[in-house]
Amino acid sequence: MVEIKNIKVNEFHFMGIQILLPGYPLFMITSTHSVLATDIFDISYFEKGERHVAVVLTSYCYGFKELQEAHVIAMNEIARNKGVQIGMTGKEALYLCEKEEKE
Repeated sequence: MVEIKNIKVNEFHFMGIQILLPGYPLFMITSTHSVLATDIFDISYFEKGERHVAVVLTSYCYGFKELQEAHVIAMNEIARNKGVQIGMTGKEALYLCEKEEKE
């Protein structure tokens, strides 16, 4: 089963994607500029296409709220250049990645 829902972080809107797989449900929050996902993924997975976005990973957690509250454990160079740092929350990282695009 796949669930897609609108998620708001401050003034920005994101798409939350939940994929229920046996044993490991996947959660990610995305926009056209950024991806917040758990460390079940590798950053290189999101960098295969032609269009590169800010990618931020947290430790594995269950739920969209938990993903926003989880601490960042890895990010790609794009996210790092936007100010994302290890240890900040997923919500803070999403805000930084989108804020840069709006300015």
